[in-house]
Amino acid sequence: MKKTAGRPRQFDPQAFLDTALHAFWRNGYHATSLAELKKASGLASASIYKLYPDKRSLFLAALQQYMEAGLTRLHQREASLSPEAALRETLDFGALLSTGPDGEKGCFSIAAANEMLPGDDEVRRKIEMMFHGIVSRLTAILHQGQQQQVFRSDEDAQAMAEAIFMMLEGMRVYGKIQPDIATLRAANAFIVRSVLKTHPLAGEE
Repeated sequence: MKKTAGRPRQFDPQAFLDTALHAFWRNGYHATSLAELKKASGLASASIYKLYPDKRSLFLAALQQYMEAGLTRLHQREASLSPEAALRETLDFGALLSTGPDGEKGCFSIAAANEMLPGDDEVRRKIEMMFHGIVSRLTAILHQGQQQQVFRSDEDAQAMAEAIFMMLEGMRVYGKIQPDIATLRAANAFIVRSVLKTHPLAGEE
């Protein structure tokens, strides 16, 4: 009798990675077991090991996906919006992520850094790559705005980007205590005003 083809996998690898990401994000690396991931995904160990040899490789893949998604969003704003609109949208997106259920979750990268660093060089390199990537994209937005005479040119674009980056990351930590979004947006408006180019009043040129 001719053998029938093996039964195809009945799961989506991307859906499994998303499940793992949220489990690690919610519970942390050490408190998340493969048994819990099996239960949450409905997969057998053999299916999981076909994708990832161990929990660490799965965690690193989830962290990489999270970081790439954030950098991609920022790059898309830089490419499709004016510098001022890109900066405003980036800040407002940070405010939205820092309120409600998303605010309580916090930032996965920060959570990973708090749990795994110092001591894990591979995680450190990944987080360093993401943080430097965010600063680089913000610097590009600010530099473009300076060239267009939108943002002030008396300050270095990278220095301003570093300050904005630290404000954004601090906002994600602040989100743990559920700040009012109006408060965050008022702070964001101050940041935008601080980098916008001021124009002399009529008669003062």
